[in-house]
Amino acid sequence: MLELIQKFPEQVSEALEIGKKASFNTTYNSGISNIVICGMGGSGIGGNLFGELLRDSLSVPVSVNRAYQLPAFVGEKTLVVLSSYSGNTEETLSAAKAALEKGLKPVCVTSGGKLEELAKANNLDLIKIPGGMPPRACLGYSTVQLFFIAKHYGLTNDSFIAGFESAIKLMKEQQADIDAKSKVLAEQLLNKVVIAYADEKYESIALRFKQQVNENGKAECWYNVFPEINHNELVGWREPAQNLAVLAWRFDDENVRNTHRIKFTLDEIKKKLPNVYEVKAGGSNAFEKRFYAIHFGDWLTYHLAILGGYDPIEIDVLIKLKEHMASIPM
Repeated sequence: MLELIQKFPEQVSEALEIGKKASFNTTYNSGISNIVICGMGGSGIGGNLFGELLRDSLSVPVSVNRAYQLPAFVGEKTLVVLSSYSGNTEETLSAAKAALEKGLKPVCVTSGGKLEELAKANNLDLIKIPGGMPPRACLGYSTVQLFFIAKHYGLTNDSFIAGFESAIKLMKEQQADIDAKSKVLAEQLLNKVVIAYADEKYESIALRFKQQVNENGKAECWYNVFPEINHNELVGWREPAQNLAVLAWRFDDENVRNTHRIKFTLDEIKKKLPNVYEVKAGGSNAFEKRFYAIHFGDWLTYHLAILGGYDPIEIDVLIKLKEHMASIPM
């Protein structure tokens, strides 16, 4: 896992080259009215990042579908993307079947498996990404392709390429500093249940961090966003809780009202909890800020695993679950 995290900036760079070479055959003569991205875990989070990064420019809504079925609104004007790193994610394969039954031609992003077989058998557009790695460590490969898919269909321009390139540069320049700072913070979070908070437009960062604490760090974590927190969760902070830690992901372009909410909320929590921390994302644009935070979170959860005596790659219980589900007929 250490090498995969170290080479994450290079992965994003390689993903850009893969996307530039992608070709598509499917057309939408009636236009595209919405985008549905089907994926789970590390494959699904790319859809959240895609939706956030293009929220202010994309003219059609984006949905991330983490279910066996497709929403009822999916139709001939829906651009469906099936993203499964392994190609064997049963929820995504089930959604693929539903798309085909509707007569749709979804775009597939995968390293192989049954999804590649399905794509070739049904003449679907396919973007093949490198395989053989933990899906959660391959966020760059799957996320970048979503932007090239949208560009091909005229839903966005190619300005995202410069965004990714500047994020790559930042991660490389800051990696040693991120490594050192995240290790110090990991020592503070060790053996704690972590609660991740962020401004709502950065929800993908809190969600990604939660997933990485679970899989890499082998620990419990939950997340929430502002201002939603202030309409419910804040009331729950009543009793001292030494086994909890709050990590607020901070960004210099938070909604100004949320910045006030965050300060008030953290001050209130500190009255009950000594373990309250903040990480301010580096970077000067939306891509840099998100990928700085993602890289920081990956390093942090790696250090959590090592400090806790865990193998950050090991996910035995998930493998056991997949074997169990495979024994049950679909």
